[in-house]
Amino acid sequence: MHKVLCYTFSMEVNILELTTKQEKQLGQTQWFHATLLRHLESLKKGIDVKFNLGSELDFGPGFYITPDFEQARKFINKQVEVLNRSTSNNNIFDSEEEVGIIVEFRISNFIEIFKNPDYHCHYFAKHKKSESDLDFAEFVVQNRENPDELQHHFDFIYGVQTDDNPTQALARFRQNEITKEEMLAEFRKPYSFKQLSIHNQSFCDIMKIEKVYQSKTGEELQKWQ
Repeated sequence: MHKVLCYTFSMEVNILELTTKQEKQLGQTQWFHATLLRHLESLKKGIDVKFNLGSELDFGPGFYITPDFEQARKFINKQVEVLNRSTSNNNIFDSEEEVGIIVEFRISNFIEIFKNPDYHCHYFAKHKKSESDLDFAEFVVQNRENPDELQHHFDFIYGVQTDDNPTQALARFRQNEITKEEMLAEFRKPYSFKQLSIHNQSFCDIMKIEKVYQSKTGEELQKWQ
């Protein structure tokens, strides 16, 4: 039986005061979602924010996008490599290889959304330990430890993305190989990739796919509708 971590987070609604740099990041109009080709038909029918319930994700179940196309490519290409390696080692069934894609959306009002008190939004400006603000590492652990249910009431969250270390650190913590603080320290290691998670179904309902790209080559797919 592995350890269970419990945290209590205060979800006060505040109007965020964004810096010029933060407004620039949220002011991007092109946003990208990295996924597998087999999920494209489902996305064309609409986005379900509960689709990835059960998956261990930084900000919990939701729809994740980034303004960085290359970041999206690197993320899904790495996932595809791991999945296909696993498939090639399976001698029981013959399976087709997974193909990664990048789905593009055009969204221009995230600055207004993050400043609008009608929405619950949070911007993780840093991943370092915080005594006064919502702590990034503890928040991520809470979400990853409880993947079957959303652990917060935010509509939108923007912040740093963790790499593979947290998954490994959680496994080691569950096996009592490292302490809680050692695990949290792994979550706080600098990582430049940024992500925006959407947990508001009404907003997802108005999102429309603009373009689709093959992640391996970065080329736009002309026939995807």
